[in-house]
Amino acid sequence: MILRASLRVSMLLLLAGSLTACFQPVHGIRVGNSSVSSELAQVAVAPLNGGYLEYSLKAELDFLLGNGAIAQNPRYVLTIKTAQTRNTSIIDVAASRPQSVSIQAEATYELKDVRSGRIRASGKTFGTANYDRSNQRFATIRAQRDAEERLGKALAERLRVLVSASLLQDPRQDVGPAPELNPPIDPWQEPVAKDPGDET
Repeated sequence: MILRASLRVSMLLLLAGSLTACFQPVHGIRVGNSSVSSELAQVAVAPLNGGYLEYSLKAELDFLLGNGAIAQNPRYVLTIKTAQTRNTSIIDVAASRPQSVSIQAEATYELKDVRSGRIRASGKTFGTANYDRSNQRFATIRAQRDAEERLGKALAERLRVLVSASLLQDPRQDVGPAPELNPPIDPWQEPVAKDPGDET
């Protein structure tokens, strides 16, 4: 009886040990002899021109790529350009004021290898955030800032995924320069940006 129990325990331990080799942490994807996280830590985000959205985007990317630490001698440089438009979806007829505003942003990115001069990745990504306007001016400003911060974080998450995917590809592949930003669209004529997640 004791022999059977010990045999079962041994079999379970052996099975558990063999299964551990089948699992791999999400942040530990291998790229050659190094992980994606160590490669991401070598990415420096170029300064962004713009307002609070761009500030939030860069701050979040610096945190996501280097876990809060900025690369001192970066191997890669990530250049980002943004364009945003605002669309009012609900209007207060009595006050003739927009009640709900949608911020839609388009970001083009280019990841360049400093050592080889090759462009490792380029493309576009999109994001949207909404906020409600108030009769109080400072409440509206605060709501707008919160929406821009949410949008910046969402774009940063998508860019991190896109950069991570590019680092898994053949480093000898040159993908060419980043595409141009789309021209401004009249929000009253047609939707401003593509659906979030429709990246290239």
